[in-house]
Amino acid sequence: MSTQSRPPNFIIFGEMGVGKTSLVNLIAGDHRAESSSGAQSCPLEATEYPITVSDPQLNVNLFDTVGLDSPTMNNAGYLDALVKAHELIVSLKNRGGVHGLLFCMKAGRVSNTMQQNYRLFYEFLCQEEVPLALVVTNLENEENMDDWWTKNKAHIENSGIVPVTHVCITTIKGYKDIYAARYFESRKKVLNMLKELGNRDACSVDVSSWFARMCKKLREFLVPTKGLKSSRQNMRTEMLQTLTKRCKLRKEDALHLLPRIDADE
Repeated sequence: MSTQSRPPNFIIFGEMGVGKTSLVNLIAGDHRAESSSGAQSCPLEATEYPITVSDPQLNVNLFDTVGLDSPTMNNAGYLDALVKAHELIVSLKNRGGVHGLLFCMKAGRVSNTMQQNYRLFYEFLCQEEVPLALVVTNLENEENMDDWWTKNKAHIENSGIVPVTHVCITTIKGYKDIYAARYFESRKKVLNMLKELGNRDACSVDVSSWFARMCKKLREFLVPTKGLKSSRQNMRTEMLQTLTKRCKLRKEDALHLLPRIDADE
């Protein structure tokens, strides 16, 4: 897929239940990942899947994220999200950067939760710098899967989602492999898309900058104002403990980060 020594890295994101794990298995060509129930899961929790296939140019690292399924979170959820965000950002840095975002959605209308997931990963985490690919699933019953995009492109783009590329696919073979032909067609389309994206330069990851922005935006976006009323000093203390004990930051680095999170408030 790329002439570089390390395989390209992709983040898979989207609402729960849209087929993200099935997309991992489609790319791998076998049953590699298990679906999460989502119970007690953090939207930024990611499972890394190194995918190795017969053609080494098609090898990739996939980061399958849980995804956002609720419009708000409490303070405890916010702190958990910071820890998972830091883990993901550091992993991407250590793997050499990120080559693309795979926004997974079921065929249908764009929901508010879909738009929130888009903002969380594309705008906040990756600062609109990482190429976004839209992966539309659940199209096995369409006469021509690609026709879905022709009919729905305007709706998607009017919702503020403008991908650099897209694929319209199915991730299932169906009962007695009734959709097998479309499944293998879909796999070929996805691999070709990943090859194209993986041949581009990776977006470099500045851990400090990405993490500071994510801390700030997560709080603004998902934590209700009333959830922060209890005690600003207590919240700051909890933040410092989270950054030093759970994110393993040095105390001086954590103290330097806190004012950046509070900036412009």
